[in-house]
Amino acid sequence: LGDPMSTTQLVAVTGQGLGSVGRHLRVLLDAGLVRRRRAGRSVLYSRTPAGEALLEAARTG
Repeated sequence: LGDPMSTTQLVAVTGQGLGSVGRHLRVLLDAGLVRRRRAGRSVLYSRTPAGEALLEAARTG
């Protein structure tokens, strides 16, 4: 999620089903690692600062 993406885009990028992507997004939202915002008819998901920090920590090990 370097750039905000819709669920449809995430399904296409990951190859996972819509239900699976939706469940994962719910877990990430509940954990405060992603946020969502409406853009017209789409809902876009992006990382929060906490999500960015976790990703950076994983990269630097």
